[in-house]
Amino acid sequence: MNEEEISISFDHYLLFTKDLEKTVEWYSKVLGIKPGPTPDFDVPVHWLYLGDQPIIHAAERSPDNKIESYIGKVDYQQETGSGLIDHIAFNSTGLTKMLAKLDSLGVDYTERRVDTNSRYQIFLFDPNGVKIELDFQANDAGNRMAPS
Repeated sequence: MNEEEISISFDHYLLFTKDLEKTVEWYSKVLGIKPGPTPDFDVPVHWLYLGDQPIIHAAERSPDNKIESYIGKVDYQQETGSGLIDHIAFNSTGLTKMLAKLDSLGVDYTERRVDTNSRYQIFLFDPNGVKIELDFQANDAGNRMAPS
């Protein structure tokens, strides 16, 4: 009998927003994650693509849309569940260019690094207050340390 293999890979996350267009524009402009083909769910939603994968599904949160009946309602005030996720992280390259891009767009961010053997991290917030982490491998950062 052939034993079944287990395999897990990242697919997407759903992001609720009160301003769908602003959210789509921010992810496109700041991170290069752009809108693309989206199935018709009969609710305001955009699928945002990194390359050819729709990794963010951005949907408008509104009492009038039916998306929560489709995916199941979550109580975001509870101390358990989806509301506890602190941040979303992306492996990244091009540290110097990304810092220059964030500066030119006026995006606030925080830089972190433990030592020159560790990843270089940039933390920023999308228009909905979702914390985004950009991780750059140690060799991309060289000897650069985060400002204190």
